[in-house]
Amino acid sequence: MPSATDSVNLPSSSSPTLQLVPANEAETIELSKQTAAVWRGPLDVQGYLEREAHLQDTDLCRNGGLTSWILIDTAESPSTNSIRRILASCDTLRKRGLVARSDGAVKEITCHGIGSVFCDPAYRGRGYAQRMLTELARILDTWQQKEGERGLFSALWSDIGKLFYAKLGWTVYPSSHISLSPNDRDRNPDVTLLTPEDLEELCKVDEASLKSAMAKPTAPDVSVRVAIIPDATTMQWHHAREELLCMRLYSRYPSSKGALAQTADGRRAWCVWTRRFGATPDDYVLYIIRLVVEGEDVVGRLSGEALGDEDQGPVEQAIAAILGQAQLEAARWGMAKVEFWNPSPLTVAAAKRLQPSVQVVERDDESLTSLRWHGEALPAGSKIEWIANEKYAWC
Repeated sequence: MPSATDSVNLPSSSSPTLQLVPANEAETIELSKQTAAVWRGPLDVQGYLEREAHLQDTDLCRNGGLTSWILIDTAESPSTNSIRRILASCDTLRKRGLVARSDGAVKEITCHGIGSVFCDPAYRGRGYAQRMLTELARILDTWQQKEGERGLFSALWSDIGKLFYAKLGWTVYPSSHISLSPNDRDRNPDVTLLTPEDLEELCKVDEASLKSAMAKPTAPDVSVRVAIIPDATTMQWHHAREELLCMRLYSRYPSSKGALAQTADGRRAWCVWTRRFGATPDDYVLYIIRLVVEGEDVVGRLSGEALGDEDQGPVEQAIAAILGQAQLEAARWGMAKVEFWNPSPLTVAAAKRLQPSVQVVERDDESLTSLRWHGEALPAGSKIEWIANEKYAWC
């Protein structure tokens, strides 16, 4: 493979000989080595390589679920170890998605999350990342779809602001969060800690509720609703990331995967969390990746109308209970904070019960949720509504 420092006769980003192709096994390992300095967090390089191999063995990634893409120049010959010069790279994860039309018809589809977008510093500023994503958008129109069918949407999470991906067709969606400080208060006896086995059943309940909510009438200016299904396979992928790091950093297994509480009338509220370990302890975050209230209309969540006109105090109390357990879990694991994306007004109110200083933060430059429609042309001025736009969907 030509070295990154060998910039003589680099191809133009508009060259017809550039092609986006799946990486081979040797190239996948090379990609992990190249990106380790950026994404290894507290791990050394070998630990990062082991984590990547561990993730590739999850159900979400097996059998073609994960594809590592590389932009190459087909005019160049690979080196003797079969590694081609990698001008830019990214990953796609195959996910289960839902699309609902304005007539209430809901269809389960295959969609894709895009992550790990990378360009070697020696190759930056030449337009390779833009060319790669342009090619990827075209490929995802049909990638891993049934014969004769078209992919309908893909999602990514921008860490470089709102403009770059938007100009390539990925529209930025609401990207807000709340943060809570760790708190080692006494455990609430009314809260149940969740195990991976618990999530199997709860994710099925969540999925059924989401499908039902998606079928409800849309606003006049909404043509399509989309969602990434919060299934147990997705949660297991998130937990695989934390489990390896917890064992390496603390030599103990993170057995709790979330928390559940019940309202006075027997409805359940639960959250799923995962621990993220950044480069320094200040970057250690317990993310609540999914929060569910049984019987809630997830379509009405952000407007505060999800539970109608009934008294929301008991539900708010249940949410506060599981958020409080998340604070306790963060304290036990040395996390700097608890974070939850795109909270509803009800969740914000619950958080303020625990920490009155809580504020909703609008992100401008990192983890910006972005979506591209790959389907048919939609009416001018119509909107695509992204339901359950929470951290679980991230990759």
